[in-house]
Amino acid sequence: MKPLLTPGEMAARDKATIAAGTPAHVLMERAGRAVASAAIRLAGGRYGKHAAVVCAKGNNGSDGFVAARLLMQEGLRVTCMFVGDVDLVRGDGGLQRGRFLKTGGHITPLDGSMLSRADVVVDALFGTGFSGPAEGEAGEAIEAINRSGTPVVSVDIPSGVDGVTGSVDGPAVRADVTVAMAAEKIGTAIGMGASLAGEVQIADIGIDVGGSNVWLIEEWDVASALPKRPLDAHKRSVGSVALLCGSLGMSGAAMLSGRGAVRMGAGYVTLGIPASIEPMVSVALPEVLTERLTTEKTLGPEVLDGFKDVLGRADAIAIGPGIGQGERQRELVGALLRSSRQPCVLDADALNVLAEDVSVLVERRDPCVITPHPAELGRLLKRPTDAVQSDRPAAAREAAREFSCTVMLKGYRSVIATPQGNCYVTPAGSSHLATAGTGDVLTGAVAALLAAGLGEVEAAWVGAYVHGVAGDIAAARRGGRGVVAWDVAESLGAAAARLRNEHG
Repeated sequence: MKPLLTPGEMAARDKATIAAGTPAHVLMERAGRAVASAAIRLAGGRYGKHAAVVCAKGNNGSDGFVAARLLMQEGLRVTCMFVGDVDLVRGDGGLQRGRFLKTGGHITPLDGSMLSRADVVVDALFGTGFSGPAEGEAGEAIEAINRSGTPVVSVDIPSGVDGVTGSVDGPAVRADVTVAMAAEKIGTAIGMGASLAGEVQIADIGIDVGGSNVWLIEEWDVASALPKRPLDAHKRSVGSVALLCGSLGMSGAAMLSGRGAVRMGAGYVTLGIPASIEPMVSVALPEVLTERLTTEKTLGPEVLDGFKDVLGRADAIAIGPGIGQGERQRELVGALLRSSRQPCVLDADALNVLAEDVSVLVERRDPCVITPHPAELGRLLKRPTDAVQSDRPAAAREAAREFSCTVMLKGYRSVIATPQGNCYVTPAGSSHLATAGTGDVLTGAVAALLAAGLGEVEAAWVGAYVHGVAGDIAAARRGGRGVVAWDVAESLGAAAARLRNEHG
């Protein structure tokens, strides 16, 4: 796992490093060297190449002056442009500016046409502490960089991106490469920042970044965590899952959840469903057991008596996809949370029916994973979806703390949060998953991982990552278009195999 830091956390570690004896100008030298190396690679070499370095006051601008000097020394033609009043650059930034000028460099105002003629642009405008919209001359500089069509290396974070939330409130640089100093910042791992950062390269400049509580999941993490089957495995030993899903008119949700559990490796899956949808579910899923629990259109609390033997033998339980919303479903979810001791996954309507009163979730002491999308989490936290999306890690952490459970906030770069305040970001997945029913597949997959013995936090980030890879595999199989949730479920096994084979 890679640590992800907030700008404030990075500033504290930077300050501690300086206090321990490493001067700020030395750190700037190391940072500038890393940026220069990345710029040379992106430009395609040194000979005959032209680099445009766009600076402003602040530490990023200082790193930009270092990069400009080193690029000159490497033989590139360098145009260094400054946005703002260059005479306001003081301290270590002034020192780096002076060194650049003494080596024969020149500093000019922004020139958009020069950006277009360069082989690479170094974006050294704003640092990770930036927030709000980029306005005035700085905003114009960002737009000129984007218009240039020239490959861009950003220093630490693309200018215009909020380093805490990854949000963008105005123009922001579209980078090909972002060179992150010491550790990647949260702002390039989530939100729009992740889509603008390009390839994030970590530069070791001598700062200790230990002690983070936010992590970016890597492929090898998932490969090493995936459950392994012993040679003497049998269907019960690899995990038994009980699912309460579906209603008349929403049989697909039940089928997709069941399929997700089976394809993620559960050895024994039982679906508790209304009698009205049992014939079609049993035909579509011959490998899944079905229990007709009620003649009503929807599941209610009375079905638990008829399903208690299945629930008692299950290693994990999931509830919610397709059950509908109403008092019956609210009572069912509450009764299940109060009576079951096994790890439980709540998704979709199981979350919607709790939005008015989350007390039963708060009071539960046994393992629980909730998997809301932003609107569902907004309803649980009683705030607009936009407020959730504006700071996804903060919203997920708040929910995990308030509800005393593991929270998987789904969406682009899903975030998993724990009641203790830890966060895990899953970079796998793409817009191919933006189709109805993929969340139901994920519910079954996470339940299967819980049943196989993973803890609730691990099951959440492993499930989210494999699900994301499965979406990409499904898209490749379908030619990139028309992916449906069933395709994703059918690709879970291939996704797990790919991760194991590449990192086994």
